[in-house]
Amino acid sequence: MTTITVMPRLGRQTYRRLVYGIAGVAVLGLFVGIALDRHFVGAVVYLLGAWIGGALAVLLPRWSDRTLQDERDYELHNRASGLAVGIAMALGLSALPALYVLDAGGQFEITGAVSGVVLTLSGLFLLYGICYGIVK
Repeated sequence: MTTITVMPRLGRQTYRRLVYGIAGVAVLGLFVGIALDRHFVGAVVYLLGAWIGGALAVLLPRWSDRTLQDERDYELHNRASGLAVGIAMALGLSALPALYVLDAGGQFEITGAVSGVVLTLSGLFLLYGICYGIVK
């Protein structure tokens, strides 16, 4: 039985350049769309870039006959995600009580946007805890 390889020449550098390049174009397209007051076009460019870049990031390692990610990449990913969640948690835990105290004192009003941020961060921390429990 013969295995068909779709991307036989794809190396680590090409993989990274392709995925990060698409992500960079997506973000740049969003900013250009906002700057030119073409929010919808910028959002479409960003969405397409995010979906295409994300799909390629997942699929290319499966299609290539070379190893595109190794233990070092997984270790860096784990450290970066843990650091990002830790920073968000530390900032959230230090800022949220102060916001509620300021709201109770009439110095600051917790609007719908602030409530959305609080709920989003709470959901992120809950999801992280569930995922941590699953992998442990």
